[in-house]
Amino acid sequence: MHRIGKLSAIPNGTSCSLNTGQRQLLAVMRAGKLYIYENQCPHSGETLDPMGGSVASGGGLILACQRHGAEFLSDNGQCVAGPCLGETLTSVSYSIENDDILIE
Repeated sequence: MHRIGKLSAIPNGTSCSLNTGQRQLLAVMRAGKLYIYENQCPHSGETLDPMGGSVASGGGLILACQRHGAEFLSDNGQCVAGPCLGETLTSVSYSIENDDILIE
């Protein structure tokens, strides 16, 4: 297991990029629950947040790709608007130990 960040560093209703050195990930905190996805838009194969900052809106309900405006539900990664409608972000399994976010 590899530590990729601190749970307490992700405010509720926001998202952030996490770089493991080998993988680009996107974490979003919504209603106290953490969701982690590969930071790769199914439309272009590029990261969702090239401009940096949070891509979450609606209290973390929606993740919006800064490149093409595709919108994804944060709880399941499904695209609900934009050029990749019906496709999904790839979710990443994780565990929490104390305040550390761990992935395999």
